Amino acid sequence: MAGPHFSWLELVIRLGSALVLGSVIGAERQWRQRTAGLRTYSLVSVGAALFVLLAPLTGVQGEASRVAAQVISGVGFLGAGVLMRTGLSVHGLNTASTIWCSAAIGVLAGSGFYAAASLGTTFVLIINIFLRPMADWIGRHAKKETAEHTIEYSIQLVCRGRQESRVRTLLIQLLSLSPLALHEVESVVGQDDKHTVIKAMVSAPERNDAQVEQITSRLSLERDVVGISWKASPVTIVE
Repeated sequence: MAGPHFSWLELVIRLGSALVLGSVIGAERQWRQRTAGLRTYSLVSVGAALFVLLAPLTGVQGEASRVAAQVISGVGFLGAGVLMRTGLSVHGLNTASTIWCSAAIGVLAGSGFYAAASLGTTFVLIINIFLRPMADWIGRHAKKETAEHTIEYSIQLVCRGRQESRVRTLLIQLLSLSPLALHEVESVVGQDDKHTVIKAMVSAPERNDAQVEQITSRLSLERDVVGISWKASPVTIVE
């Protein structure tokens, strides 16, 4: 049975509000065919509500805030599961953030703050629906303005075939520590299987030959690197 001064009706209302509000967020996400959909957000919201309901069910004072803090950290692991890495880019940050917000709404609903939970749901929908076109517009114009001054560099290494993995890793490490942006790395094994050509495409907001020269000079010291070259070219904007 329910704890002191806590009825089953109140339990149903709190869980029901968490379910409805989580479903609203999930429906919008599934409509846009995101990684997580209706059931995921509903479960996250209801699960968060169930955890914070432990306090009123047991009658322990001050338990709700402690449990809520644990829910926040626990949902972080769930959000990390939807992140996907493609090359050096990470996708799914918006989905992970929305899952986190859904848990917060579940906590509010489970704690009986229905108005705050509803307002939070409204703000999440506003961000995901109405701020999306604005974010896309800013992204397009920022990318265009940056690209007008971008310099692309092509770096080519020739190394002994069996050492390709180590040299490639070193190249990526050196580039990650530099202001250069890495876009693509590919390896092509020679016909004799004795040499491998590693090609990297990087860019910089302005001419930075010294940085590229520094990286290639460091790589040329490797015993297994038998050839290295690079070239720069400005990016051409096509309207």
